[in-house]
Amino acid sequence: MSKIIRVKLYSEVIEALRTYIEEHNLSKGDKLPSQAELTKLLNVSKGTLREALRDLEDKGVVEVVNGMGIYVVDKNPDMITAQIEFRREKESILELMEVRRVLETEIVHLVIRHATDEELDEVEKWLRILMEKYHRGVKQNKEDRAFHLAIYRCCHNKVMQQVILSIEDLLSKLWEFPLGLKDPFTTTIPYHENLFRALRNRDIKEAQYFNDKILQMVCEEVREAL
Repeated sequence: MSKIIRVKLYSEVIEALRTYIEEHNLSKGDKLPSQAELTKLLNVSKGTLREALRDLEDKGVVEVVNGMGIYVVDKNPDMITAQIEFRREKESILELMEVRRVLETEIVHLVIRHATDEELDEVEKWLRILMEKYHRGVKQNKEDRAFHLAIYRCCHNKVMQQVILSIEDLLSKLWEFPLGLKDPFTTTIPYHENLFRALRNRDIKEAQYFNDKILQMVCEEVREAL
């Protein structure tokens, strides 16, 4: 227990615990080191360790017994690995959303300054299809993506457009039901009408507000995904 392993991310704590269970060949009912020992071994805060243990406990991998210790319930590596990958995907999406918010704040500004009425007509075309599907209860992920791509095309800044399209492969994951969500981000759809109305009215403050609201709602849903 003398070697200090530097661990920063929550997902790495889970992975380190999985590795410990595997390397020490612990089975159901075996006891892990105490929380105090684990915080020193992994070089993490008590709060980070508790969060990781709580997650593993929810997944039936370990059991934390007050006053007794931490016990292995199921050493199935597939279950733990799946939890690690899920957490990494969530972290990746949230980081991507930070980048998207920065880029789209400026894109909205450029669209209001430079977009022609004809270009906004194209955005409105996708909005109509998007809302029609939404009100029918039909999946509208492709139309949602097309709506945002149409906005990007209106910014009249080739560099900005290239920058956001350079991460389009990553952005596309947001419309492909990430994290096992069955019908994600539908609560944001009505606000697309507000966003477009502000773009049409050339109201930059209102447009940036609703664009940011949509992105915030996406982030909240990602954070709450189980």
